[in-house]
Amino acid sequence: MNKCNVCQKPCKDRCSRCQQTYYCSKACQKQDYKDHKEICVTQQPAVKAIVPNFKRDYAEKYQREKNQIQLLAHVQGNLQYNEDSIDTILQFKDNKIGRWRSWSKELSDFLSSPRQIGDIFARTTAIPYFSDTGSCALSFSNTHKQSLSLNQGKVHVAVGFVDLDLLLQATIVQNENSTKQPNKFIGYEGSVYAVAKTNVIVEMMMRKAPVRSIIEVWLSTVWTVETLNYFKIAAKNVLQFENAPNDKPPNPTKKELHPEVRSLISHWCQSVSSPKSRKNAHDLWASTFDKTDSIFAIVPNLVEPRDRVQVARHILTGEFPLMNDQQPKNLVASITMFNCNDGISPHSASEFMLHMMPVNAILPKYQRENTSFLDALCNFLEDAIAKVCTWLSPPIEMMEIYLHFQMVSDDSELLNSIKQLNASTMSWSNICDFFRARDFHKLIKACSGSNTVHVMSSMNWVTEVFGGHIADYDDSRVRRKILIDARKMILESGPAIDPSGYFRYDQIFKHPHNISNVFLARRVKDNWQNHFFRGQDVDNVDVSFSQYAHTHRVHELLNISFRYNHLT
Repeated sequence: MNKCNVCQKPCKDRCSRCQQTYYCSKACQKQDYKDHKEICVTQQPAVKAIVPNFKRDYAEKYQREKNQIQLLAHVQGNLQYNEDSIDTILQFKDNKIGRWRSWSKELSDFLSSPRQIGDIFARTTAIPYFSDTGSCALSFSNTHKQSLSLNQGKVHVAVGFVDLDLLLQATIVQNENSTKQPNKFIGYEGSVYAVAKTNVIVEMMMRKAPVRSIIEVWLSTVWTVETLNYFKIAAKNVLQFENAPNDKPPNPTKKELHPEVRSLISHWCQSVSSPKSRKNAHDLWASTFDKTDSIFAIVPNLVEPRDRVQVARHILTGEFPLMNDQQPKNLVASITMFNCNDGISPHSASEFMLHMMPVNAILPKYQRENTSFLDALCNFLEDAIAKVCTWLSPPIEMMEIYLHFQMVSDDSELLNSIKQLNASTMSWSNICDFFRARDFHKLIKACSGSNTVHVMSSMNWVTEVFGGHIADYDDSRVRRKILIDARKMILESGPAIDPSGYFRYDQIFKHPHNISNVFLARRVKDNWQNHFFRGQDVDNVDVSFSQYAHTHRVHELLNISFRYNHLT
């Protein structure tokens, strides 16, 4: 039921001009006249947006895939938000647990006391980080990374690396502190699966396997037989690494395998002789991802029917690149996704490589009329992976990569071994989301070099600051104004990141919560930044958002970099 914009009583009548604001009586409408007239015109939709019929376009190309077509029909229907449904969403009963990540008495006390926009909810107990036990292993990163400059000849330590996406946009630069030694990329990760898979990919890069095969192993549910053979060779080579110690931290600059990592790679080598089929891969992929996932909102926001069909195909099958150019007998299911042991299930929850793509850096280089969206992504990956292959392999050998199965905790021996590396840069994924701010700073200072630059991201920072989510605003008038301002922000950002118009930026198809939070995050960012750095002696601080992109999983993602002063 819609509510009066003044007294919040249930009502059915609304402003005759904009048809969006409800009043229970003429008296309430008159009382609201001065405030409402300023936004009445801006609330009028020029033309009601109709979701493109991507289900029909997909059915024309893939006529026999009845289940996929039926799913797309369901998705397409859900994406058509009319004005009444938006009003309902803006006046919903808020899911407080979803908004704040968890519920506690201290949160209840915080919300029940008078609050101002920007107030910080500082938990006394951090939300724990659940290490990978295998059931939710990530096949690849689920957020895009910022560009990283690596000082030539120096060390980069990557904590929680998941894969090598941090290197895709990285550059090696020279300055007065550079040396002629190879760069060292030293990774620590709490996922057996991520360490095993990425070690095999690094070996493929070093041995100059075809770039397309590397892309398939990294990102695709389906491989060519050629890729299967390159994977087999690389996996056997990785098994030649020495054993990691059981009773102490790994040697940072030594290629060695933890027993659990070795077990998984050995299992893959045994599975190569009997891979599952392409159809098996499609069925297993579709059986696990959430069919209500917001990933589908990417499809109708693409302008070209060609791109909508291709991206829908990728979402439904997990293939990348799409395998339409291959003979069926030349295709097999991914060994790393669908042949794991010890209960490891890489695709037990929704994950899509589109989330990790830095589209803001990719789209300006291509013209929509000449290059499909997926081809633009593939071209970027081919160039970026070829660059990393050159760094790793003879005769250049500009970089060495060492990857370890190891959680970074307050183990003094481990932290000291990292500190001794005197890393030029350290990356921390979004690990700060699982610590109280002061505890996180204590951890990273314990392993920081004297001049280390730390880079990280935060996905969940808005759960610590009041006013960062539309659920924090009770007045439906305020909520609607927030949504209008957010739409304007997105519309204005489009031409800068997407000059040839791969995507639409007006009347976009996306849940109003996700749209509005793009705007609200920027309103409270400085409050959280002050909280995060309170009491810390730091410089070179940069805390920023990426520009809006339809493919981003989290639109309020913060990119953070800084350096501590006076560390010895």
